[in-house]
Parts: sequence; C-alpha cells; structure tokens
Amino acid sequence: MLVPPPGAQFRVGSGPYTVPVSISGASQLSTVSLTVTFDPSVLRVRTVQEGGFMRQGGAQVSFTQQVDAEAGLIRFTSTRDDDSTGAAGAGLLAAVSFDTVGPGSVTLDVNGTAATPGGAPLTLEFSTSTVTVQ
Repeated sequence: MLVPPPGAQFRVGSGPYTVPVSISGASQLSTVSLTVTFDPSVLRVRTVQEGGFMRQGGAQVSFTQQVDAEAGLIRFTSTRDDDSTGAAGAGLLAAVSFDTVGPGSVTLDVNGTAATPGGAPLTLEFSTSTVTVQ
C-alpha cells in the first residue's frame, strides 16, 4: 500500500490536495479494508473517492467509507461482488481530498486487511508519508 502525497509541502488556505491510496504487486485481491490516520489539527478530509483498481475485468464493487474528522480517521472497504479471480497488479484503490486547517507536519499512516475470493487473508505491506503544511 502506497500513500504518496502530491508534494511534500501543502499550504494553509490552499488546496484541496488529493492523496492517492495505491497498491502494487497485488494478486487475487477480492476484499481490502483500510484505515488511514492523520492529524486533524493540520488536515481535514473533503472527500474520499473510489479508485478503479478493484473494478478490473468489469467487476461490480461495493465501496464503503467512513470519516471520523475529530479522530483523524478514514476507513474504507472495497469488495469485488461475486468474485472468483480477484484483482491483480497495481492501481488506485481510493483518492482522498484534504483541506489544510493549520500548519504542522503530519504523517499519513495506513493499515488494514485484505483477502482472496475464497476469504484467505493476504499479507499487506504499508508505507507512510509525511506532509508539511506551511
């Protein structure tokens, strides 16, 4: 899982800034549930949009999201409906649009779980990103 910001520095009062939540090296991915945490005194979520990765091969996908602005949490789940093959390769899972609300350095941490079409757990590796808001 990769969460690269669109630049290392954001400006207070500018934006919104869109941060992609991407995956690479996936195989047989049928369900993924992720939590992104951030400092709510620095960033505020404007929107969370589904990426196209899980829709490979024309699959129908259930995408749910929950934002807890005060806690600095975003939770989303993407599930391929009636899936027998899973998604593979690399692509965009979601895009999070942030507004800046104050100066500071903020780390975007990601964690979560994933499973194959049969429900077997998949191992995920996560990277964090740090953004400076001036």
